[in-house]
Amino acid sequence: MKRIIYLTSLVILISCYALLGQNPSQSFGPGVYEELNPQIRLRASCVPSPNQDYEYNFNQSFEANVNAAIARERSAFRNNNIDDYVHPETYTDPRDYAQKIITALRKAYSSAYNIPTVSIPLHPAINNAAQNHSCRMISCGEFNHQSSCLGSPSSRISEQVGDWGTCFNGYSENIAINTLSSVEAAIEWAVFGMMYDDLSCCNNGHRENFLNCSFDNSWYLGFGFQRGKFSFGQANRSYDTWFLTWDYAKKTNQSNCSWDEDNGSAQCPETNYTAFQSFSTTGSNNCSSVEIQWSTKQEAMTSSFEVYVANDNGNYSVIENINAKGSPSSYSAVYSPTGNTSLSIYVKAIESNGSFVSTSPHVLQLDDCEVDNTPSEESNTPEETEEPNEEVSEPSNPTEPSNPAESEEPETSNPVVDNQDIIVVPNPASSYISLSNVDYGSIYIIYNMSGRPLLIGYYTNRINISRLSSGQYIIATRTQVGKFVKQ
Repeated sequence: MKRIIYLTSLVILISCYALLGQNPSQSFGPGVYEELNPQIRLRASCVPSPNQDYEYNFNQSFEANVNAAIARERSAFRNNNIDDYVHPETYTDPRDYAQKIITALRKAYSSAYNIPTVSIPLHPAINNAAQNHSCRMISCGEFNHQSSCLGSPSSRISEQVGDWGTCFNGYSENIAINTLSSVEAAIEWAVFGMMYDDLSCCNNGHRENFLNCSFDNSWYLGFGFQRGKFSFGQANRSYDTWFLTWDYAKKTNQSNCSWDEDNGSAQCPETNYTAFQSFSTTGSNNCSSVEIQWSTKQEAMTSSFEVYVANDNGNYSVIENINAKGSPSSYSAVYSPTGNTSLSIYVKAIESNGSFVSTSPHVLQLDDCEVDNTPSEESNTPEETEEPNEEVSEPSNPTEPSNPAESEEPETSNPVVDNQDIIVVPNPASSYISLSNVDYGSIYIIYNMSGRPLLIGYYTNRINISRLSSGQYIIATRTQVGKFVKQ
């Protein structure tokens, strides 16, 4: 049975939900967002809203559903400049997927309606705020934006970055729950409903948040997802349900804030998702055969591994599905390329609760059988990077070490360091670095030698350092520190 509930995108509580039965139907209500600039204001959307709701067709892909809706809007809005929606080809985890879908939607409407900032990047602190809310809704037994048990969107973001009005001066939130089995399908159905089936419930408030034209480079996105039980109003019966939260926050330039600190998602139970140890591809016999190898540090929740390939920049397809062993292990698969120029490969771990974790793709050039690690010209855009990260404009507690050249660790947001330094490869490096002894998904911060944080992000096999100036840098996780040289 497919069931879904959405709630309005709001900052001030609006209580509205819809119960869906066997055949999806949706109902929503007005949405608002709050910004101090310097006062609260309601936002007028620059993108028109549909004047009727459209149901999701589960017999079609998400991309096909969205493009059918866009085709209707081209006619209804008399604007043929709305582009087709192009679905992301690869993504490393549900947060990356949620961000890339919204970025692709904003891009489709950007030319027609002058959306200046297409990609709103993920930020670890706002991810924590959103994740805490998804988990709190389960533990509190409530589906809402705010209550005495849940707190409010502003209080949850304040827990992560500092005071409302000082450390952030704008925020908004969308939430949804549904009972689809995989988190990918749950995200897709939720986003489609908020974009094209939002009128009767929320007067297209969710859509206005996703397509907000006033978002600029000071805004950041967080996404939270957690599976729990929900009764949907039925006594003595509950369903496995995805609780999804999209939070947006507008960062200020104040220095006494904690945007570059990891305050965690304390409201959530520990989840032992797959942690990849290594991932490699090796061609033999002039690349007529390619061996794909990977190993794990952790796979307590892993059900299986899917191996994806794309020949000559074509579409990805699954070539192998391998059951997980349940403990740290090594795996391999062999594939014979059918293309002429390149082969792109990644491995996806399917979790027992319906979530997933993927490696970043390896691109093998078939003419020389070498992996191409060169970033593309578009690699600095968040939707194209191997590892989304954020440039930190100001440190939270800027300090100047007395002798920066001898400083072994940053003096800003000091991590607790164990005896194992981070191993950075290659070192020196010009475009990308990998960390051979850091867990997948760990939050990292890159500092200059004066202790100023420059980049913050989640580690997913590679980090794009092409925007850094040449010189020496410090990289730190919560428990480890290392150094590297940018050429």
